[in-house]
Amino acid sequence: MDSGAGVAFGALAIVFLVWGIIMLFVLAIAVIVIIAKWKLYEKAGEPGWTAIIPVYTLFQQVKITTGEYHLAIVWVILMGINTFGTTFQSILNIIANTSDGKLGMLAVIGLPFSLIGTVTALAGAVLGGYINYMFAKSYGQSDVMCILAIFFTPIVYLIMAFSKDTQYIGPQGHLRLWGKKE
Repeated sequence: MDSGAGVAFGALAIVFLVWGIIMLFVLAIAVIVIIAKWKLYEKAGEPGWTAIIPVYTLFQQVKITTGEYHLAIVWVILMGINTFGTTFQSILNIIANTSDGKLGMLAVIGLPFSLIGTVTALAGAVLGGYINYMFAKSYGQSDVMCILAIFFTPIVYLIMAFSKDTQYIGPQGHLRLWGKKE
């Protein structure tokens, strides 16, 4: 093996090592959130096992937070539009970049899909922050703790889950999409 190939192999090994460490960290965070949600769902009188199922846990969290599923449906639709828009735009860019300039206009056609993906991602993030805030509020947390739940979700959920003082008190003044404000 020549030195150029050895350097390339070494660099690739470092990339995979760093990627593996990051994935282990992400997995650890996911397990922490699942454990915390399991305990919090049980405090709310819901089955804890629902914290394991990816999309259903979102519906369960919104139900605990607001007492209804409407907001979860909106959130799933936003993320679906985001996924479609971003994927479609990426496909158009790949086709445009591999066509030797003949289909370069496809990249321009993909711009609205990129914008749609960005707007729905931002809307989903805002909605996710609102749900995290109101989820903490439904367990009687202070406004400071609710704001921390937006930015430090795993830590706040763990504190709430293992605190003997934290009790589920139900939805707290959330904005309803349909009907009156609670």
